Amino acid sequence: MTLDGLQPPSDHVIVCGLGNVGYRVVRLLMRLGQQGVVITHQPNEDWRRAIEPQFRVIVGDARDDRLLELAGVAAAKAVIIVTNDDLANVSIALDARRMNPRAALVVRLFDQELAVHLEQSVAIDRALSASALAAPPFLAAALGTTVRCSFPAGDADCHVGEDAVDAERPGEAVSLGAWSKSTGQAALAVRHDGQIILPCDPETPLQPGDRVIGLRLTEGCSRAVGRRCRRARHGSGVSPFRRYMAGCRQWWHEVPGAMRKAVVALLLVVLLSVGVFHTAMKMSFIDALYFVVTTVTTVGYGDYHLMQASPWLKLYGVFLMLCGAAILAVIFSIATDLVLRTRLRDLMAHSAAHYRDHVIVAGLGNIGFRLLRDLVQAGHAVVAIEQRDDAPHLQAARELAPVVLGNAKTAETLRKAGAAGAQVMVAATDDDLANLSAVLAARRIQPSCRVVLRLFNSELAEKMQQGLAMNAVLSVSAAAAPTFVAAALCPHTLHGFLLDDWLLCVFRRVVGRQTAQADGPAENHALLFVKRAGAARYEPAVGGCAPRPGDEILGVRWYPLAGKRCDR
Repeated sequence: MTLDGLQPPSDHVIVCGLGNVGYRVVRLLMRLGQQGVVITHQPNEDWRRAIEPQFRVIVGDARDDRLLELAGVAAAKAVIIVTNDDLANVSIALDARRMNPRAALVVRLFDQELAVHLEQSVAIDRALSASALAAPPFLAAALGTTVRCSFPAGDADCHVGEDAVDAERPGEAVSLGAWSKSTGQAALAVRHDGQIILPCDPETPLQPGDRVIGLRLTEGCSRAVGRRCRRARHGSGVSPFRRYMAGCRQWWHEVPGAMRKAVVALLLVVLLSVGVFHTAMKMSFIDALYFVVTTVTTVGYGDYHLMQASPWLKLYGVFLMLCGAAILAVIFSIATDLVLRTRLRDLMAHSAAHYRDHVIVAGLGNIGFRLLRDLVQAGHAVVAIEQRDDAPHLQAARELAPVVLGNAKTAETLRKAGAAGAQVMVAATDDDLANLSAVLAARRIQPSCRVVLRLFNSELAEKMQQGLAMNAVLSVSAAAAPTFVAAALCPHTLHGFLLDDWLLCVFRRVVGRQTAQADGPAENHALLFVKRAGAARYEPAVGGCAPRPGDEILGVRWYPLAGKRCDR
């Protein structure tokens, strides 16, 4: 078959889905000089004009085998599936693998447990979650750290950061190898006079003002993170009982006035009646209280009764029964209304207004929930804001931290979330305008609050970061796209990220007998760490460290990017 009368190219890349992630994936592939085909339901016409003719667009459902054939799947070198539907992505991946067993297959999946299963059983090269890839940059921006990205590598965690060379000893050069030895990091690149230097020669001298992009490993940290997570669920040093009582007080002030009046009226009637029966029937206060409660709740008279009492006491008993039943009916109806309208959601959330030095995460979508979970695991006190009471991650989020239901743009919602004492505000909803409004409202309440804004348009993001003094403006799709592209082009990719006009791919694999000699220094890749066969830890791949068959290696591969950035 043909596409617009033309045969699809061979050795090309097929991208299924042209949403935010798909568009950025295609633009990055274009800067790498790749050609290909995009299959999408409803293409954005502006995006379509931006990618054609280098990437041809087929409109339709990629689950249709005929469209995959039309896109030339049998001759494709890679298929990247990034629609917003996990089930559709799995279906497309199965068809693509059946039609081309040789192509690199990269799939977008939110469910990471399913992703691991598919990678092991269906020969999918990588199954990635855009929100999982974007969460570490959001976390680093919220905490103000220099970590660019974090990702797992077996039993270890990899952290890529950018560190400045010590400027305390001007004129005294330090070699890159000495820097790596002193910091325990493997150098990925050096930024010198605004330029990126690749590859990294250990003998390269470093000058004050240079910045080294390095990768460090932390091993065996998963259990520690889990322990911090369990401790963090109780908040920032405040006992659960005190938080609960503070929540009860806050809730009492927020319930409808009729509810408060009914409760006060019931208490007054009960106290008055206890005094009446204590005096008239010579009961003890405990017996009188018991008699009043059984009367009001209409479960007496089995122990005490008013048959032999004076007429006025009988009349008072009738009043008490009618009045008590009416007040209880009012209380029950209002309480039922509160429950049905979800006003009595989570008493712990009401105490969030009294939090200090905490992080507010607005929006419990995929990225917001992952960020909330990562912050809690890191031991930080967090309060979430979610507008929808049927949000898919709402219940799971409530198990981790207080959740305030409401619009993050309003001062009342921010007050309930403790914005006056917040240290960081992260706006991570799916609405760019709502995110901007939320962080500006938070800044009005707490001018010193660090704000992190989620935004798709990176050109607008740069203007906002400069003109509106935002601490960080990030995009989920921009953070995730490099790894999707890297996984399609570089086998065994763990993570990909952009460094100016370079795409860097960190990969991990086991050295085979035929490839042991191919893992030394090369034009576009370098070794970082080596784990010898049978060893428990990675060791830096310093000079003379040649990998042997059976060794596990961590390396980096880099690709130059042509043209200018264009993320709109």
